[in-house]
Amino acid sequence: MAAKKKAAKRSSAKRSVKKAAKRSTAKKSTAKRSTKKSAKRSSKSSSRYSIPAVPVSGSSRSSVSTISTTPKSSGSSYSSKSSSNNSGSSKGIITAVVVGVLILAVVVISRNSSSDTATVTPTPAASESASVAPSAAPSSAPLAAHEAPVGIVSLYNATGATVNWKAPAASEGITGYNVELRTNGAGDWKLVATVPATQFKQQITKNDETGWVQVQVSTVYSDGEVVAGKVHGLPGSWS
Repeated sequence: MAAKKKAAKRSSAKRSVKKAAKRSTAKKSTAKRSTKKSAKRSSKSSSRYSIPAVPVSGSSRSSVSTISTTPKSSGSSYSSKSSSNNSGSSKGIITAVVVGVLILAVVVISRNSSSDTATVTPTPAASESASVAPSAAPSSAPLAAHEAPVGIVSLYNATGATVNWKAPAASEGITGYNVELRTNGAGDWKLVATVPATQFKQQITKNDETGWVQVQVSTVYSDGEVVAGKVHGLPGSWS
């Protein structure tokens, strides 16, 4: 009986040892699995690597320094992008300002040049052509009527006499009047003056008391026709 009890105890002890071994093995495997999972999680989250420090002489301890390889946040890249965008926008603003200044300068220069050209004096050729332009040449077309001046009379004054007259009714085409003198009523007529169509008197001078003179005023037309008025005489010598 005693031998059986001992054998039974031994077998029960073996069973308990086996159960304890199995339990410890299960615990170890569970611990390994949890360790592996925690290691994977820590590697994914932080990605830290441990680097042993260089041992210090005289000390048996060793320190461990850790280097974090955790990815940097995107804030720095955003700030760099924003700064680059700001720098680009500032460059664009500066360029726009420079372009605006150049356009303003071009406008001012063009306005000044246009005002200068507007105040340019006429060229010598233009002024000469304006000054030496001949007067209207007599028209060769014949006129409808030709008449002599009327109201011809000479009035004495301190230096001689003034010959006066009036325009005829046929005033169209008159270019002027001829004032002529003829001594003693013989010989050729001497032209004293040709006055414009707007002048109706001419001064003549008395030289001495000898002889006498005839006075004649004629109308000159644009077609070349000359019509003499009534002749009157003055005592003395006149020019």
